[in-house]
Amino acid sequence: MSVSIGLVLIPIFLVAAAFSLGIIEFSPQGGVIFVQSLENAKNEILDLAQGKTTISKSFEKANTSVEEVTEESSKKIDNVIKYAQKRIDPSQVDEEKPEYNVKEIEYLVHELTNLEREKYGLSQLAFDPEIRQIARGHSLDMAVREYFAHETPEGLTPSDRAAENGYSCQKIVGLLIYSGIAENIFQGHLFDSYYTINGEITSYDWTTQEEIAKITVDGWMNSPGHRENILTEIYDREGIGIEITDDHKVYVTQNFC
Repeated sequence: MSVSIGLVLIPIFLVAAAFSLGIIEFSPQGGVIFVQSLENAKNEILDLAQGKTTISKSFEKANTSVEEVTEESSKKIDNVIKYAQKRIDPSQVDEEKPEYNVKEIEYLVHELTNLEREKYGLSQLAFDPEIRQIARGHSLDMAVREYFAHETPEGLTPSDRAAENGYSCQKIVGLLIYSGIAENIFQGHLFDSYYTINGEITSYDWTTQEEIAKITVDGWMNSPGHRENILTEIYDREGIGIEITDDHKVYVTQNFC
């Protein structure tokens, strides 16, 4: 996608900084950008970072234009602007972060799990609030203590954790009795990727709730052990518990009975 001169005016200091940092380059498809003074550009971005000027005032000083900018170059230029804004207000890096509803994501994972079972002619799993609390507890524990495993650091298994919560699960198959709950876990992020300048994150490509749920279930279906849990015929209910951390990690626990 190209951006016409009528839509975008780029301050010379931002463009120059982008070139000096190696963020953007001349491209035959991207047109030609003329930089008049790198020294002035450095002074301008320093003034902006120190709060001596504003973005709008810097735009007034711009005396360059873009005839055509590729979509990728446009993103990189935008990151230069965000970098300068972040130096003034660090909270701006998360300003475009969507609101995530944990309960909604849990139910989305549940629905996708049942869709996978439906493909194989299996019965639908009921959503069990008691099992959800057990799952949420494990996701929270993994997030707080920064580990990722079915067993806790103390060696407690999913069935141990269920017993601690007073939950009993038994399945009778022929002459056999199966006790305890099964478990799937997943750890991901709220974003697909992020952009940095000088090692500082300037923006994220945030994922939607639907994408988080799909990535989770797809990951399980591509893992033999997790797939087996989802497609086990004797299970008739499940609970999903999700924890989202301040550094944008997502922990998902799915327990079956």
